[in-house]
Amino acid sequence: MKGLVLNIQRFSTHDGPGVRTTVFLKGCTNSCAWCHNPESIRPRPEVQIYPERCLGCGRCIEVCQAGAHQLVEGAKGYHRERCQHCGRCAEECFSGALVAAGRSLEVEEVMAQILEDAPYYRHSQGGATFSGGEPLMQQEFLRELLRACRDQGIHTAVETAGNYPWPFLAELLPSIDLVMYDLKIADPGKHRRYIGNDGERIRANLQLLGAAGKPLIVRTPVIGGVNDTPEEIGSIARFIADFPELLYYELLPYHTLGQAKLQSLGLEEEERFTTPSKEHLHELAEVARQFVGQVRPN
Repeated sequence: MKGLVLNIQRFSTHDGPGVRTTVFLKGCTNSCAWCHNPESIRPRPEVQIYPERCLGCGRCIEVCQAGAHQLVEGAKGYHRERCQHCGRCAEECFSGALVAAGRSLEVEEVMAQILEDAPYYRHSQGGATFSGGEPLMQQEFLRELLRACRDQGIHTAVETAGNYPWPFLAELLPSIDLVMYDLKIADPGKHRRYIGNDGERIRANLQLLGAAGKPLIVRTPVIGGVNDTPEEIGSIARFIADFPELLYYELLPYHTLGQAKLQSLGLEEEERFTTPSKEHLHELAEVARQFVGQVRPN
């Protein structure tokens, strides 16, 4: 079985306990206006273009059968509408001007990379984390990866935003040791404006997950001008307060890494967002602690 993998990041320390290998799967069911990994949204391979890195070697022109690349007076040119997303140009580009976003890998190929760091998992109580995009978009591929990890005794975590039918996640829970669940906005109107849906299914799935007896971390990316208010954070904290297996609630500050990536994909940022200060994050964490015992402002 093959899946569309965006990236495999080794020695990750922010995607669950211990040292981990994080496997990012491509494709997402949400459309967050501030997404810091926009290259993970579309469920197909893409090429990211960074023309300022181009050295003008011309290898991309030679290998591209679609005629998507050109050099005009030494400057990099690219016709995105012609691209067939084969990735050959990125394979030939040693300057980093062309980056392949998404490649088809078999379960065995992914597991080979995960198993390279197995000794570190044992010593740090770490393991493998499956993220995205939304990893549940590739449910069958994810199921096989989880089973393979369980067979090897590797701790598994899944990072998810919950926008899919509940059985998609419920069927996989026996092979998952930890779920890291994003709940971004409480207000349905804001949720629709900034994420593309009212969030009802996301909240319903989280409620079912909260009662499922699975270790759980709930996270909120805090976006200046969107959800960085005591009302928003307090509402989310109240919603998750009674989940018996909730390990902690985490507040993650917005960062601007997605801006350059949008440009590399030929997209434009529709709205500028701000990063909350550390002081403000700690103030919001205090609001959340009125309802949830363990709160981590990142």
